[in-house]
Amino acid sequence: MGKLKFGGQAASLDGIGFLADHGFDFADLNLNEIDKIRREDRQMIKAAAAGGLFFTAHGPDLRVDDPEGLARIERAVKYAALFKPRTITIHPILAPWANTLEKIEVKLREIGRLSDMATTYGARIACENTAEDAPDMKQLLDTLPDVMLTVDIGHSELLADRNKSLDFIKAYPGRIGHVHIHDNVGGDTYHEDLHLPLGEGRIDFAPILAALAALEQEITLTFEMPRQKAYESLLWLREQGMVQG
Repeated sequence: MGKLKFGGQAASLDGIGFLADHGFDFADLNLNEIDKIRREDRQMIKAAAAGGLFFTAHGPDLRVDDPEGLARIERAVKYAALFKPRTITIHPILAPWANTLEKIEVKLREIGRLSDMATTYGARIACENTAEDAPDMKQLLDTLPDVMLTVDIGHSELLADRNKSLDFIKAYPGRIGHVHIHDNVGGDTYHEDLHLPLGEGRIDFAPILAALAALEQEITLTFEMPRQKAYESLLWLREQGMVQG
């Protein structure tokens, strides 16, 4: 049975200290704030090592089929080498209604190039679902064997009658590289993603966490919310008996 590892977002030395002091396993670098991270990067690495934390990372929330966005994502992937993150999450935006065949071709080419760059220092690019259904990720994963999937549990509650996380886990069990965990009350648009603390929305986390725990590989889960709420959400999972303390 795989192990679940829990982390929170960090873009500063204070963030690393909080995560280490509150029993988290890793820090998820928020590379949307890369300029802020640069000011303390060496201290953050030392503090993480002292606190027993490893790193994952989240690339800038930009599009790989936009030249300016791609350039910023590429700079972030290159910079992340300093931290040796296990995964670097990006948004591929692969829902059919948002693409043409030409756009998909560009996206697969550029994601493949980013993946090659990340693997040079031991990281894996992990593509996150936003509005996609599970089949929408098949071409990407079939074409790029080194690319992993980031299952966003909150996004999976939107634009659907039921949470789609289990669909992703069932379809691609060996390709789940990372997970984002947060709550919401559902909705008909991607913009209704509220990033609530766990237990404040409607998502049934128990079957999703059980399915993740049953995978062979170790699974990293980032609480995508302010760090105090992340800690409270970790405690909530323990109180509910969904994870062991």
